[in-house]
Amino acid sequence: MALKTVAHEHTKEILEALGLKSFTRPFAGLIDSGDFGTVGTYVPIYPDEYKKLPPNLQRHVYLIAPGRYGLICFLPRTFEAPDGGKVAEVSTVFNAWGKMIKVAYKTDKGGEFETEHTIRQDKLLAYAKNKKLPVNTSVKITG
Repeated sequence: MALKTVAHEHTKEILEALGLKSFTRPFAGLIDSGDFGTVGTYVPIYPDEYKKLPPNLQRHVYLIAPGRYGLICFLPRTFEAPDGGKVAEVSTVFNAWGKMIKVAYKTDKGGEFETEHTIRQDKLLAYAKNKKLPVNTSVKITG
């Protein structure tokens, strides 16, 4: 699943549809609960506001969590580790059916982290591929 930031013209249309001059509310961060790295930043949209929007504008709003909506306004360009280090090694674990069940990494500062958010995992694996980093893969068989 890929996220896309909302274009400025769509933000203007959404503001007009809601009868607002601007979004005077704080931005919120979408954080990976595994390593607390930033997945993206969004402007919250209240559930009643979402319901007021016509379908062509609702499609620009993401369901952040049950009952929480937002307009994605920032996505990190590259994968960033929470300790400020550079990713040095990546490991993945697959189950017997070929589904990726764990993605972890180590940094040059000695930090060891695990990602849980699928978008952040994809960004990490793309970063590893671009930087030609070693990716250790294993299969966990249970049962």
